[in-house]
Amino acid sequence: MDENRYSVQMSRYKKNKEVDVASILPTLIREKGWERQFDLHTLFSRWQDLVGEEISDCAKPLKIERGVLWIEVENSAWLQQLQYEKMDLMDTLNSSLKLTALKDIKMVLPKGKEERVSRKQYPDVRFVRPEEKEIDAFKTQISCIEDEKCREALMQFWYLARACKRG
Repeated sequence: MDENRYSVQMSRYKKNKEVDVASILPTLIREKGWERQFDLHTLFSRWQDLVGEEISDCAKPLKIERGVLWIEVENSAWLQQLQYEKMDLMDTLNSSLKLTALKDIKMVLPKGKEERVSRKQYPDVRFVRPEEKEIDAFKTQISCIEDEKCREALMQFWYLARACKRG
């Protein structure tokens, strides 16, 4: 019986060699039981329309696993902001789905990106001890401050600012 079905399909294909994928795709999805998964994954193609340009520029959907949408967020500032907006974001995304709903949204930073950026932005710091005459000159400048703790704190701040050199 299956052979008959196959031969009928093949004879149709041979007669009309052009197969319109758009016409057979919905049937294939329905027959294979992929409708719910397909519904969830439409979020990927509609991402910018659903979340807006500002969020789509800094956050991209990675995968959907067991009803959980995983989003890669550009940096930790955006990650924190989207955590505050998570429930609204989930409501927006779920309202656009027809057959199913997301259970949760998880957000991650790109692997290693934060570390690479921070190393490039801030060169290594090296310690260069100020000369004694500079130290004595600054002590003279702050000698008019009566509060000893305040004078010591200012001295420590100045010393570190002079001693730590970038690059």
